[in-house]
Order: sequence, then C-alpha cells, then structure tokens
Amino acid sequence: MTSLFLIVFLDLVGFGMIIPVLPFYAERLGVSPAQVPLYFGLYSLGNLIGAPLWGAASDRVGRRPILLATLAANVAANMLLAVAGTGLLLGLSRLVSGLAAGNISTAYAYVADISTDATRPRMMGMLSAAFGLGFVLGPALGGLLAGSGDSGGDIARVAHAAAFMSALAFVSTFFALKESHGPEHRAAVKADKRSGQWKEILARPALRDLLVATLVVIGAVAMLQSTFSVWGAEDLGLGPRKLGVLFGYLGAISVIIQGGAIGPLTRRFGAHGLTFTGIILLSISLATTPFSTSANMTLIPLALYAVGSALFVPSISSLVAHAAGPRERGAVLGVFQGMSSLGRVIGPFSATVIAGFFGLRAPFWVGAGICLVGAWIAREGERLAVLRGRVDIDGNTQPRIDG
Repeated sequence: MTSLFLIVFLDLVGFGMIIPVLPFYAERLGVSPAQVPLYFGLYSLGNLIGAPLWGAASDRVGRRPILLATLAANVAANMLLAVAGTGLLLGLSRLVSGLAAGNISTAYAYVADISTDATRPRMMGMLSAAFGLGFVLGPALGGLLAGSGDSGGDIARVAHAAAFMSALAFVSTFFALKESHGPEHRAAVKADKRSGQWKEILARPALRDLLVATLVVIGAVAMLQSTFSVWGAEDLGLGPRKLGVLFGYLGAISVIIQGGAIGPLTRRFGAHGLTFTGIILLSISLATTPFSTSANMTLIPLALYAVGSALFVPSISSLVAHAAGPRERGAVLGVFQGMSSLGRVIGPFSATVIAGFFGLRAPFWVGAGICLVGAWIAREGERLAVLRGRVDIDGNTQPRIDG
C-alpha cells in the first residue's frame, strides 16, 4: 500500500501542476476564457475512454502492466504539452493525458484486491489522500514554477516537471509494486466472456444507483473545477501563483479527512451516510462560492468543497468496490471511473455553454442544483437496498451488496 500511495501521489503531483497554468496558456494561444473549460473536458473525455478499457484490461493481464503502460503514456503527454504551440496540440496533449489517467481505476482495483470489507474504506481513503496530497503540492508547485508571467518558457518548465513526476512514478512502479491480481483470477476472467461488460454491470440495481449518483454529482462538481480558475482570474484578479495556493489549500483539507478521519467516520456514520453528507456539502459550496469578492472570502466555501469531496469519493468508491466480485473489480471500478469521467466531460462542456450565455458565475449555481438531484438518487438507492434486504459495507442486515 505504501508503494501504491507513493505512485499515485507522484502521478497526481504532475497532473496537479498543470491545473493553475492551463487557463493562462490556453488564452495565450488565442482561446477565449469561456472556451477554456473545453480543454479540461478533453482530459476528462480521454479518462472516460481509458478508465473502462484499462480497468477491464487489468482484470485480464494484471494491474502492474497497465500501471506501467499508462504512466509511460503520461510522460509522453506532458512532453507534448511542453512543445504545444497551438490550441490543437494543447488539446491533443490533454486528451492523451486523460487516456493515461484512466489508470485510476486500476489503482482502485489494486486496493480492492489487497483489502477486506472491514479495511477497504480506510485503504480507499488512503488512496484518495494520495490524490489530495498530490493536489496540495502539485498546483502550488505549478504556480511557483510558472510565476506571474505566461511566457512559453514558464509553461514548458511546468510541463517538463510534470513529466518528471510521472517518470518517477513509473520507476517506482517498476521496482516496488508487486502484482495483486493473481493468475487464477486472470484466467477466470478470460474464460468468462461476459465479465466486465457495461450492460451486465448496469443491470444490477445497487450498482446502477451508485453509478448514476456518481455521474450526476461528479458532473456538477466538474462545473466548479473547470470554471474556478477562469472565474478567479476574471472576477477576482487571481494569477497562477494564488490559484495554486488555493488548490493546495483544498488538497490539504482533503488529506486530513481522507488520510486519517475517513475510517472512524465510516464506522460511526456508514458509507451511505458519508456519501449523502458529502453531496450536500458540495452543493452548498457550489452555491456560495460565486458570492466571494476576494481570495480570502473563497476559503470557507472551498473548505466545504474539500470536506464534501473527501467524504464522497472514498465512500462511494468503497460501496462500488464492495458490490463487485474479486474477478471483476477492475472492470467494475473502470465503469465507475468511466462514469466519473463522463461527468467530468459533461460538466466542463455544459459550463462552457452556460458561461457563454449567462456569465462565469452561472455554472456554479446550476451545479449546486444538480448536486441536490444526485443526493436524492443516492438516498433513493439506499432506500431500495434496504427494502430489498441488502446492505452496504456498514454492517447492516447483509454483508454484501450484490445488485
């Protein structure tokens, strides 16, 4: 688990470094502020395509080979970003990087392989903490490397540093990470032609409820993620450095929750309860952020966002992993990540249209309303599970959700 934590952390530092810099680089290449979310959407589109493919492939060939291949692809994508001189090359680099980032589903499947129902929430929280810690250092480091200017050299320096981080993660995977998905499981998956198919997975009511809630909530949150940098620059006058600090602030809060508190909180309130609470906090954050008139005023709504996300992501991913069998976890978690990525595609593209018509604040408020729909779906899914006598990982009535 320590090796996997380090690998994910290094990879996410590299990804996070790009976030505060991308809007300024895109505008330098002639992209209008309202169109910048499209480039975040391209990354998510690649993730949407890659996550189910890599997850299912890891069930068949193992987790380790997939992690190595995708980390190498991410190095290449960041090197392309370093030399991108047109909007087309910039978009291509984000698309390839998103395809490579589909390895997140494989990392979650690895954790599911080595954990039990009792330890899974804590270990999923640790993996999520690696993401959060990456966002503590990644955006802050990216902002520092870029400085206050937007010259091509600054952008190239950030992209080269991101490629270096992914290269370190590749070396760590190659030398330190053992395979978690044994040959007997891989052989069984290859023999079962239906295993891991989207249609078969979505036919299970419990999984379907969880996946639809994921799609809705992540889509709403992506409106904030793709719009915040542009809104902060346009309305609050924030540069890359200050934006990097704010993203690092988000990551610091997430690490505190996911790195130590998520296990005790799950035992006390249950994964379903934390999922619902996380969604409500996200909705409040989205609704209140646009009222901020300075960077300091964003600290409270952003804290709500960080706590909500830190509760929602590991809790719902634990429920999904629990609902999957050991032979299909890569595929099921790949579909889960695919639904998350679909939300991250729909969110930025929707935010682009909404911002174009109604201004940069409007996507936040639309996202807040959509989050409430996601909360209702999550609560309805829990109600149906109880009526059917099924339970989540919290220990009520049944030990397993089987759809």
